[in-house]
Amino acid sequence: MPIEIIAVDDGSTDNTVEKIAALARNDSRIHLIELTRNFGKEAAIHAGLKAAEGKAVIILDADLQHPPELIPQMVKLWSSGVLVVEAIKADRGREPIASKVFSYIFYALFHFFTHLNIRGLCDFKLLDRHVVNTYLAFPENQRFFRGLIDWSGYPSARIPFKVALRKGTGGSRWSRFRLLCYAIDNITALSSLPLRIVSWTGAFSLALGLIIGILSLWQKWQGVALDGFTTINLLIVIIGGTVLMGLGIISHYLRRIYEEVKGRPSYLIKPKKNQGSNK
Repeated sequence: MPIEIIAVDDGSTDNTVEKIAALARNDSRIHLIELTRNFGKEAAIHAGLKAAEGKAVIILDADLQHPPELIPQMVKLWSSGVLVVEAIKADRGREPIASKVFSYIFYALFHFFTHLNIRGLCDFKLLDRHVVNTYLAFPENQRFFRGLIDWSGYPSARIPFKVALRKGTGGSRWSRFRLLCYAIDNITALSSLPLRIVSWTGAFSLALGLIIGILSLWQKWQGVALDGFTTINLLIVIIGGTVLMGLGIISHYLRRIYEEVKGRPSYLIKPKKNQGSNK
């Protein structure tokens, strides 16, 4: 079976590019795509899929936490007619407890907001050419690969695997804050439910305010002395915080719209150096 290997360098700072370029000069099946800087995992996946030409494409990380030994099994399932073969984590390996808790909360919230269940899924997948073309045809620049593939609803099969130890000297660039921003981006990319929650919260606050106002007028009409500045101040703080949170959610969606309408590419590729027989 003819194959090609496409390595996408997402702004590495070691000698990764030199090593892959050396391999590419001696093997026409190896191709190097070097992004001009670190654009993020989603952009790197998009660049690799766009460059791939095969009837099926397999995506896996370079740190070998995704075991290449599963590839023959994935190809066998694809040959039987499955369009998407997904590797699913049987466990999360030796991740810190905080990371496992964060992942659990993210997947629970993602399922609540989008009704898509991607718990345990990762970017290690085999995609049929038809699925790849569909993914590349999506108009948005800011993408969530796992979410969009699950959203597409193509027939799929899942293979469990144990996460291996990370290979290489470099550590992960994903800080807690960056993971939080990534989670928010992914939820808002596939769901408008947060906006509806803002509307529902506003309607609830309006109804609560009307009830309190009617009760206050009734007490005044009955000649009962009005008291409760502490309660009023507390309500002001709660409602003010709710309004600011709602504005934050709305501004996040506005930012996404702003990023999309600019039409700026999600990544840039460096001009190719001499890689032997590479295109």
